[in-house]
Amino acid sequence: MAPDRTDEANGVIGLPTETAVERILAADPGRERDEVRSALARVTTDDGVTREGIDGLVSDVSKRLATAETRAELARSAFEDARSAGAAVADLDVVADRLDRYESTLNDVEARVPELGAELQRVSNPEDDADAVYEAVGTLIQITSRADDVQRAADELQFDLEDFEAWLDSHERRRRAFEEDADVVADALESARAATENLDEETWLEASLRVELVPVLVSDLRAELDELRVMAARDGVDDGWCAALEDRLDDLNSRADAVRSMLEEAGDPAWQGEHRERIATFERALNVTEPPIEWGTVYAEFERARALAEPYSPGSTRD
Repeated sequence: MAPDRTDEANGVIGLPTETAVERILAADPGRERDEVRSALARVTTDDGVTREGIDGLVSDVSKRLATAETRAELARSAFEDARSAGAAVADLDVVADRLDRYESTLNDVEARVPELGAELQRVSNPEDDADAVYEAVGTLIQITSRADDVQRAADELQFDLEDFEAWLDSHERRRRAFEEDADVVADALESARAATENLDEETWLEASLRVELVPVLVSDLRAELDELRVMAARDGVDDGWCAALEDRLDDLNSRADAVRSMLEEAGDPAWQGEHRERIATFERALNVTEPPIEWGTVYAEFERARALAEPYSPGSTRD
């Protein structure tokens, strides 16, 4: 244990909390008083900053990190189960792509645990110095938050993996999930159509960009439907159910063309001149995608394109 040096000019351990606050502020006047006071409250016992308070915080953080590590281990086990469950259909992109995404998420979660552990070790026994104590306490608080993030990510991944296994096991569940995705595209298209009823420049641009999403998402759904048909066949399910879904995708593309024409007719020529290149750039960014696509990434591209306050530079729409 590092010695407590409250008799030295810059020590804070053993001081009343308010005195420690003043000493930390004196060491760096740019710090916020309320933030310093709030941080030191985490290591205060009997109205003073104590080594026991710091050790208690370290212990609490260690427990939170251990919980995160356990949840990551459970997520790893769930992933291995899901990979085994999907082995028979892992030749299909609709399955392999999901497994790749889950594994990428899992690898990120697992990598963050030892990183946080190393950071915890680094600050767990600060010397009695105003800067060192305050920075250590701040780092410990950050580690707590980041460990909670890891735990949440691991829990969410485990839930997604369980849902994935249920999806693998049930043709009906796969069909419903597909229809829900088609509903998302239909809702985006309806939002664009409704915008034609009360247009301003920003609304017109957003609706025009939203229409450009539809063909890309429909193309992805077509590719998925082809592979769901293969999965259904392997499960011995008649593929007659596909016809209605194919018709719905055709209808979405047709409606997108109609809404695009409505927007072209309703848009002020000045808006079209101002934003023509932005829309064309967005369309080109989408056109490089090939199924299977990551819908979240495509929608993030849409958010970049619609942000008029910022120059638009496409990111990567590949998974």
